[in-house]
Amino acid sequence: MGSASIYAQVVPRLRYLKSTLISSDKIRELSPQLTDIYASLRETKYKTVSETKNVQDAEREIMKRFYSAVDEISRYTPKEAVNLTLAFAREDEINDSLLILRSMAEGKEVDKSNLTSLIWSQSSLSKILAEPDSLAGIQRYLEMSLKYKHIYNALKDAYAYYNELKDSSVITWYSLSATSNLYYNSFSDLNTIDKGYVSKTLCPIIEGKIALGLIQASLLKIPIRIIEVSFNKINACNISWNKISNIYERESSDPIALATSLRDHFKYVKIEGKKEDEIMNSIRKSSNLSAKRNSEAVFQSYPFSPSLISAALILLKQEVNNIKTIVSSAYLNLNKDEYEQLLTI
Repeated sequence: MGSASIYAQVVPRLRYLKSTLISSDKIRELSPQLTDIYASLRETKYKTVSETKNVQDAEREIMKRFYSAVDEISRYTPKEAVNLTLAFAREDEINDSLLILRSMAEGKEVDKSNLTSLIWSQSSLSKILAEPDSLAGIQRYLEMSLKYKHIYNALKDAYAYYNELKDSSVITWYSLSATSNLYYNSFSDLNTIDKGYVSKTLCPIIEGKIALGLIQASLLKIPIRIIEVSFNKINACNISWNKISNIYERESSDPIALATSLRDHFKYVKIEGKKEDEIMNSIRKSSNLSAKRNSEAVFQSYPFSPSLISAALILLKQEVNNIKTIVSSAYLNLNKDEYEQLLTI
């Protein structure tokens, strides 16, 4: 179990971070009018968002608060839990790096303005893109990423599957596998007891990504061999890969039947709905809500566990995503009924 001495510096900061989170009730109360949203945010740590004039700048300001928190926590985190802390920002880097790869595979110009991970002070992707001619071709892009294992491994595998299946959608699909493995590997340096505590916060997220990966793989006709290689390194969360592989082989031609057969094989994720989009929405929603509940419970347990790190950053990232959804919906003139189901509250 985490030592009080080595976690003494970071724990007070985690508890303070938790105390600054906007409550679910206040999130619900935010008006769909942009002026009202900005007025409310001025009273929070997101006050600089109210000074922005477009949705892109607003989202950047929101993400700055998130990356600033990751940076501060990582400075005080014991070495054994640094990868756990950084994983929450590295997830964005992996997603952005794969977006670049897909654009290149499709012969499209890379739009860096939408890559929010580039504003992170510790961004490895930013360093890659700063290299001369880093986007001159896919092989050059891969070579430039070699120094950064979490990015290179994702790019290498996604590109291999793209070459095999000749479908650029598999690159985006692979982000679910790459980020699942990122979170699983992030707590590999912890002792057995601490791994157990951390897994309670991260397994809902990992399960959600795996479940989504299976349903999307069915839609994309991805063979079971690629799924097994992509996901079954994750030896956690009581996932039985033998059973899941058998189900996928049997039901992969019908995503609805696949979803029905998978329902009893995940602890935290609910797989519900009669249509594909309903099923995927239920997976996302239940995964996020389970992660939220488990993370909030951590703050009532042992005070010096590294699970406080994952719990605090899960809750912060959910808050950030909620605010981004609300602000972007306001710019699109959506009403609450249209976006509230996307919130984790």
